[in-house]
Formats: sequence, C-alpha cells, structure tokens
Amino acid sequence: MRKYLGYVISLTILLVVPIFIKSRVIIDLLILCNIYAVFLSSWDLLGGYTGQISFGHSLFIGGGAYTAGLLSYYFKVPPYITIPLGGVVAAALALLIGVFALKVKGPYLALATFAAAAVPGVLTATFWEYSGGDDGLSGIAPLCADIVSRYYLSVGLLILCGGILILITRSNYGLILLSIRDNETASMAVGIDTRKYKLMTFVISGFIAGIAGAFYCHNQLHVGTAELKPAFSVLIVLMAVAGGMGTIIGPMFSGYFLIMLNESLRFTEDYKMMIYTGVVVLILLVCPKGLYPAIVSGIKKIIHKFSPEQI
Repeated sequence: MRKYLGYVISLTILLVVPIFIKSRVIIDLLILCNIYAVFLSSWDLLGGYTGQISFGHSLFIGGGAYTAGLLSYYFKVPPYITIPLGGVVAAALALLIGVFALKVKGPYLALATFAAAAVPGVLTATFWEYSGGDDGLSGIAPLCADIVSRYYLSVGLLILCGGILILITRSNYGLILLSIRDNETASMAVGIDTRKYKLMTFVISGFIAGIAGAFYCHNQLHVGTAELKPAFSVLIVLMAVAGGMGTIIGPMFSGYFLIMLNESLRFTEDYKMMIYTGVVVLILLVCPKGLYPAIVSGIKKIIHKFSPEQI
C-alpha cells in the first residue's frame, strides 16, 4: 500500500484543485502542466528506459498537433476524433523515422532524430497557404467551453497516458527495455530482438506524444511552428532529464515544477531565460539522477531516521 500511497495522494490533489482554486489563470497553468507532464513522460519511455536519446520528439508532438489542427480548421472534425488521429499520425511518423534512425546509436541517433525534426518546419513554410506559415492556424475547435471541464479532461489525459506508461515500465516489457538500456549486447545474446523492442517503444512514445500534441492544439485553439522546431525537442529532453530519467514520474514532476517556474518568472522578462536555464543547470549539477529521485531519496532518509526502530 505504501507504494501506491503517493499516486493516491497526487490523484486526490489533482481532482480537488478546482474546488479550492477559482482563478482561471492558475487552472489554465495547471492544464498546461498536465499536458507537458505527458510530453515529458512519453519521451522518458524511449530515452529513460531504452537509452535511445532522441531529439526528434517535437516531430511527434507537432505532428499530432498539426493533424488535429488541420482536420479541425478545414474539415470541422471534432476533437474526440482528431486527438486519437493525431496519435496515429505521430505513431506512423515514429515508425518511419525509427526504421532508419535506430540503425545508428548514441550521438548519431541524436543527430538523426534532430535532423528529422527539422523537416516539418520546412514543409509548413513551403505549404504556408494551408499551414498558416509562421503564424500557424487559429480558430481551432475547443475541447469544451467550460475551463473546469477542460481541466478535468487534461487530468484524464495525464492519468490515461501516465497509467499506460507506468504499466508498460512495470511489466516484463519494461524489464526488457531496461536490459537493452543497461547492456544491449547481453540482451541480444539471450535472444531478445532488441531492434524490434526499440522500434516498438519508439512508436508507443510517438503515439502518446501525438495524442498530447493534438490535445494541446485544441486547448490552445491554435497550432503553430513552435511545437515543430527542433529547439522544442531540446527543451523536452532537458526537462525530462532534470526530472529523472527512467522513472516516468520524475519527468511528470519536472513538468509541473519547470512550467510553474517559467510562469513565475514572467515579472522579470529581461532575465527570465538566464534564471530558468540557471535553475535547470543547477538541478543537473546538484541532482545528477534528477530532481524527483533526489527528493524521494531525501524523504526515505528522513523516514528512516525517525522510524521507531531508529528511535
């Protein structure tokens, strides 16, 4: 029961937030945190559990977002159809990129995925009449009119996607991914088709990122090139690593912490990027394994120190 207590407490807090907080600005911020938590945890399944560091996550997020945006803007397709379709398109992109990119490893994989993430930006600029160019498309259909309902939909997205990722990583499939990350050669020696598992993980990661990207599009009522830029992929990687790779919960935690930090720095726009970057670098220096594992380790030490056995 102790193992699940943190999940129960976190879920309870998420569910009761609108009861105590009436500020539209804060609820909008929490919706954004929920979406980013899915962005980061979907990357962690690939980067944290298989050790395949991809800098192409913006391709899947943006692919899902543009799929939803184009279908909604031009064909008036409702969100409950565009969001899963965004995931399917992102999964197809992940399969296409993964077949070629996963033939290489280490920095070559990072460079290959980074290069792939740059292609959609060129396409949106080339077909600007349809994509809206740098301005993107506005007037996307909303998820719902009520902000509280929209908040609970984002919580549902987080629970569904986060739950799937946690179940995957806690299963035998997750153990195989960890074995690939720790020693791919040994995994191959015992008969594990590492290429197949890496490609499957690439597709699952892209699918969940695409769903979150499509949800983000309908939440913002706009889709633009910001979600497609390779720089956005770099941001996703930094935030996920700062939270704690190979934990799923860690990147979710850093999604909340760093998005709220970013918003709290609005009052000092001139120094915002410098402070934000400094905090992320400080986290990586002080907590090499990530912020979430460091906090959990600290809590365990405190509990152990004051446990009845120690007293």
